Amino acid sequence: MHKRFAVVFCERGGAVSAGALELREDGLLMSGGSGQGRCDLSVPFCDLGEVRIGRVRADRLNGYPTLVLERVHSPAVQVAPLGVGLLHEIADLLLAISAERRAGGEELAVVVPLKPNCLLQAAKLLEAGPPVDPAALGLTSHQVYLREGEAVFVFRGPAVSARVGKAMRNPALWRAGLAWQDCIAGRPSIDRSTEVLSREATPAYSWAAPENSGSV
Repeated sequence: MHKRFAVVFCERGGAVSAGALELREDGLLMSGGSGQGRCDLSVPFCDLGEVRIGRVRADRLNGYPTLVLERVHSPAVQVAPLGVGLLHEIADLLLAISAERRAGGEELAVVVPLKPNCLLQAAKLLEAGPPVDPAALGLTSHQVYLREGEAVFVFRGPAVSARVGKAMRNPALWRAGLAWQDCIAGRPSIDRSTEVLSREATPAYSWAAPENSGSV
């Protein structure tokens, strides 16, 4: 899958650039320029939370309706295709891709740095369950791996980037968060794959949703 469209685009509130949108295997790449210089804007599918056609005044570019790409971790992107019918064509393509990814699920790893000599304490905390309730997030599976200096939380499920991003922004969704604060040495980082783990790694905690449960 590789398609290219002529478009104008911008991050919400930013300068408008004219150029091209490329639909790639792993996401969208918009390249172009404006009076302020060249602009290259990448939107990975794993960071794409919602796709919609914006018709209100705030969503328009140069008076034209746009495709609004709501991102999980960054401002929304507005795209106005330069061609009759292209707005709905691109929207349909992205909605089909989003539906396919939701059906198959995604995978995300969150790496949390730990203070020295905290592995035993972290293991005891996991006996009571992970800090984020995987069932409440609508995940299909969740594992936690412990190794010296860090804990790796692996999340799998539909729209997992949006769900985990929401949990990280909302402390109310964290269970036993204060207890984990004694172990955590710095800010968590997100890894889009589980290649941070060796194939021989054994989880200190593992959970899987019942096969007959539906996604939230």
